[in-house]
Amino acid sequence: MTLHLEYMYQDPLCRPGEIPPALEGLSILSGGGDAHIYGTVMTPGRPPGERRPCAILLHGYPGYTSLFDIGQGLRRMGAVAVNISYRGCWGSEGQYTLSGIIEDAVAAAEWARTTETASTYGIDTGKMFFIGHSMGGFAAVNAMRRLPWICGAAVMAPYDFPSLFERGDEESLKELLIQGADVLRLSSMKDLYEDAQYCLHAEFGLRHAAEDLKDRNLYFIGAAKDDVAPAADMIGPLWRQLQLHETSAVQQFDMVEADHAFDETRLTVGAMIGQWMQAVLDAATP
Repeated sequence: MTLHLEYMYQDPLCRPGEIPPALEGLSILSGGGDAHIYGTVMTPGRPPGERRPCAILLHGYPGYTSLFDIGQGLRRMGAVAVNISYRGCWGSEGQYTLSGIIEDAVAAAEWARTTETASTYGIDTGKMFFIGHSMGGFAAVNAMRRLPWICGAAVMAPYDFPSLFERGDEESLKELLIQGADVLRLSSMKDLYEDAQYCLHAEFGLRHAAEDLKDRNLYFIGAAKDDVAPAADMIGPLWRQLQLHETSAVQQFDMVEADHAFDETRLTVGAMIGQWMQAVLDAATP
């Protein structure tokens, strides 16, 4: 399966007889079936019956920096792009929690993998990826730990908030949570903070993921001007552990000159993710 990397920067042509590109809304049950989470599915143009790789995009906290543009780029390259809003976030039902965003990522992947969904949207269920930014990177890593069939995860400036507890810097986490709370549906700030502590004790921190992910395809992208989630603190501990293990998985760590939101390098980062996905697909081809 080949992604068309040249279409990161230009629109592909839809050939006669092909199914044209499309965008549809989605509604997925999460939280044990108690709440609907909403989002979009963007499908590329394709011949009837053809299956394409799928990227599930996970935004950060509280979601001001969406990954919709990255998804559009991946769709142009030939991947199905699934965007979701977590429970309690941007119109989705339920209460927002930090442990819940992992569950919502898992629910989205399992929904995309069903026979009905894969057939409807032309998804190759053996070629599914998570793409996460910031807190969405935290969700992507932990969701992949639970789903051995996910092909890989590309993680942009992950926000590894359990590591803040370990470094005694809880105040930075509290400040971040307060800043985003106005646009979320929360039971209380106290409950949100206690859920963050639960994530620590449940070993959801990135440095605890090495054993689960040592032979999984992973791509970390750090931002050199990031003062929210510095790569040395957030990516470094896990990456150093992974480097001690010899693997045939496609594992990569790159830095770009950008801030936490990658405001200056969105096209660049989208192309980097597409290139890494293609490397994973090539490695899986006999």
